[in-house]
Amino acid sequence: MNFTNLCMETNYSLNGSNIKNKDVVSRAVEFGYTSLAITDLKMSGVVNFYKECLKKGIKPIIGHTIYVEGILPETKNTILVYAKNNEGYLHLLRISSLFCTNGVITQSELKKYANHLIFIVKTSRSEIYHYYVKNQKNEFLESINMLLGISSEFYFSVSDNESLNQYFNEQNRLVVIDEVSYLNQDDYLVSNTLKEILSKETYDLFNDNKGKYFKSKEEIIDLYKPYTKAIENAYIIGEKCNVTLDFDQTYLPKYHLKKGVSSKDYLRALATKGLEKRLVGQTVDKKQYIDRLNYELNVIDSMGYNDYFLIVWDFVKYAKSKKYLVGPGRGSAAASLVSYCLGITSIDSIKYELVFERFLNPERITLPDIDMDLPDDKRDDIIQYVRDFYGVDRVASIVTFGTFLSKSALRDTARVLAVEGVLLEQILKYTQNYNDIKTAILESKEIQNIMQRDKSAQKLLEISSKIEGLNRHISTHAAGIIITSDELVCHTPLQSGLLDMTQTQYEAKDLEDLGLLKIDFLGLRNLTSIDNIVKLINETEGTNLDIYKVPVDDKKTFDLLKRVDTLGVFQLESQGMRSLIGQMQIDCFEDIVAILALFRPGPMENIPSYIRRRNQEEVTSYPHKILEEVLKNTHGIIVYQEQIIKIANLFAGYSLGEADLLRRAVSKKQESVLQKERSNFVKKAKEMGHDEKLSNEIYDYIVKFANYGFNRAHSVAYAMVSYWMSYLKANYPKYFISVMLGSVIGSETNTRNYIFEANSLGIKVLPPSINHSSGIYLPEKDNLRFPLLGIKSLGNIALTKVMEEREKGIFTSYVDFIYRVYPDLNKRIIESLIYASALDDFGFKKRTMIEKMDDVISYCNYGNFISEDEFILIDLPEYPFDVLEEKERQVLGFNLVMNPLTEYSEYIQTHQLYKPSTIDELVVGSEIRIMAVLSGIKNIKTKKNADMAFVTLQDEYSKIEGVLFDSTYRMYCDDLIKGSVYLFLAKVEKRNDKIQLIIQKIHKY
Repeated sequence: MNFTNLCMETNYSLNGSNIKNKDVVSRAVEFGYTSLAITDLKMSGVVNFYKECLKKGIKPIIGHTIYVEGILPETKNTILVYAKNNEGYLHLLRISSLFCTNGVITQSELKKYANHLIFIVKTSRSEIYHYYVKNQKNEFLESINMLLGISSEFYFSVSDNESLNQYFNEQNRLVVIDEVSYLNQDDYLVSNTLKEILSKETYDLFNDNKGKYFKSKEEIIDLYKPYTKAIENAYIIGEKCNVTLDFDQTYLPKYHLKKGVSSKDYLRALATKGLEKRLVGQTVDKKQYIDRLNYELNVIDSMGYNDYFLIVWDFVKYAKSKKYLVGPGRGSAAASLVSYCLGITSIDSIKYELVFERFLNPERITLPDIDMDLPDDKRDDIIQYVRDFYGVDRVASIVTFGTFLSKSALRDTARVLAVEGVLLEQILKYTQNYNDIKTAILESKEIQNIMQRDKSAQKLLEISSKIEGLNRHISTHAAGIIITSDELVCHTPLQSGLLDMTQTQYEAKDLEDLGLLKIDFLGLRNLTSIDNIVKLINETEGTNLDIYKVPVDDKKTFDLLKRVDTLGVFQLESQGMRSLIGQMQIDCFEDIVAILALFRPGPMENIPSYIRRRNQEEVTSYPHKILEEVLKNTHGIIVYQEQIIKIANLFAGYSLGEADLLRRAVSKKQESVLQKERSNFVKKAKEMGHDEKLSNEIYDYIVKFANYGFNRAHSVAYAMVSYWMSYLKANYPKYFISVMLGSVIGSETNTRNYIFEANSLGIKVLPPSINHSSGIYLPEKDNLRFPLLGIKSLGNIALTKVMEEREKGIFTSYVDFIYRVYPDLNKRIIESLIYASALDDFGFKKRTMIEKMDDVISYCNYGNFISEDEFILIDLPEYPFDVLEEKERQVLGFNLVMNPLTEYSEYIQTHQLYKPSTIDELVVGSEIRIMAVLSGIKNIKTKKNADMAFVTLQDEYSKIEGVLFDSTYRMYCDDLIKGSVYLFLAKVEKRNDKIQLIIQKIHKY
């Protein structure tokens, strides 16, 4: 007897199933099944399931579980739907989209798309079952007839009611479905735990998964002995279902054009006009540009991508019309002259020697991939434009799935199993150094010991190890958008998404395999910063700075890079990168391109040799003059993929398209491929007149660097963003720091770092002022004014109130301020403003404003009974420095005003003194002079009963610990006063991964 399992829920359902398609298909092969169905509550796993089945010779049956309204709207039936053929599959996509958008589907909607589909009612989860057991015969028959009125292909699953089973069996509509929610019988606890972790509805927790594992045909036959006909019906239904998914077609959208105008002609006209604009005022070989443009346009047309380029051009044009800053390029698209002429990129591919075939290769037909970098605060607007232009039914965001990592699997499982905190923290500690929980169980002695002595720990680890890697939640692809020329639902099931858009149920890889076009709209925070800096410069200075037109040979910019002042500069601010920049001593744009390509795992191995050769400390030799021509700029080292392409082209006579295929092939390092390509390379090189020995040497050289080479087009484009930021910081530091500080409001560490950077650039950050500050850092002469939003308890509502009142006139006094803003600003907010120095304009000490606040509030409320002359605030002695310092740190996160070192800035700079915040690893082991505030003293007794002390030194940015041994402490103990400024002579040491000072001499200021 044959049987096909028609009811399987995979992990894509996020409903307690731990089944991965690959595993269940392999098990189906073991059990001798020839077909298998997937019936998730969403169709997200269908394409992956289909591919896994084809790999193993199993026929995939594409099904779906839906809820359908009953004869009364408040009732519903759980129904399995299967596509009989490709037409049925298209209908299933529509049904799934309706169901996953609304949570239920009406019978009229179901009837509309019922052709070419087969339906099985889960009898025990239907109104039919309810009416039958309640002996409501009329309703029972009405509900059945209504379903049969939708389609004659309705069947009913075996339930626990024998007489009802007999009723459907007599009509030959009874089918055995054996629900599958987990793979192995002993996965029951895993499935139930997973269900509890993921369940959003409490009633789901009462649906037990007992027995819902994947069974063999023999087990099914034994389990359903009385229903042999129903078992056979399951197989017959499976045989009726034959869907073929096509992975060879592409479905590119069409750009909207006037009737009679072809996309080919329109693209050519736009690109030609764009080239004319790009070349105005340039002394170049125009024929070279025209020939390259014509070549690219012909390739684009032959590959059918004219509309694609027009679509991207259109939304980039929209972005630029709104004055949004569009990135100069990303990925291999920057290698296209057409993209440059259309304004899609800002990189001249001829000037920067970029290879078009790295982007579009006529000898390797693939979809083009133009990813766009956009300001992160403008991205959504551009996507909404695309949605509105092409229609909500043709543009969608893309679903993606977050998975359980080790930590989340352990924590979530522990919550369900009620494992105590201390035990959980121990397990987390010992598993964190392993790739996964299973490896930790096998290799960690500590974990093995914990499991042996604690059964709950054993259970936790065993279950969480099986949950790790499974889907945990649905999310939205960070950048990808799908655009189609016809309705999206003809290609993918849909569900509700963000930005009033639909979202695909299929993931990005599946959509691309189905031939759909994905465009990545990437929000880049650095572009937002650049855009804001330029706007601030133009508004404040009355200039018309165009970041696209800044010179790429600016001396100030390269002086900044040589000083390694790259905090805040895109791609160039990490510690490792800054170290490399210091060694490189960048002096041209090409150096930035190279450094971005080199600073990656793998290529970093070449950095020492690259720098030695660049500094002429190592001889650079070339096996052949062609390699010298290609590799001269990178000192004989292959840094870019395009260099491999050019070597194969010039040395061995490959076409650029063939050379790109060679590059891709050898980068995989498969021995059989390497041998095959070697033979071809040597053969072609010999035809070019080169001897075999040299040809093999050159081939070995290509293979050596094949997987190290970086996409030069991407490196050039991102180097341009790095250069833009460096240029702005070098030429407009005040505006640069202003915007960068504004971008990190709320982050104490980053704010401190940028304030430190501002000071090093000679820009003072002024304290917040109730009469001068706004919500952002604003330039004020040569300085910057700290924003009110940087004060912790003050939010947008309080800021709005302050700004509205200030528009009526500045606050003239503390009383005037309280009168106008209280109680909209409560006492806690006003206290924060006081401690942040924002009310210092009024001339009172902070203690006075704090302790007299209630008096001022009373006067404001009852001032008509007291004359203004009679109400006098007597200024009280100020709080101690350490109190004010701590309060300021509480409201700002650091000390901006309450730091005595500020007045010594010039002295520190003149005498090249260190401060706590400028001490780093580089001075460990050195003797230094450091100026700091003594903020803490802790006296202790040594073993010999001598006095010594631990001290805390700080500046406005950080603290560092110091030690005064007994002889030094005796010398200076009477002069040490907390809150005072001192000059210290100290040796820098590192103990327990922490830098500390051994203080030798002290001088008080």
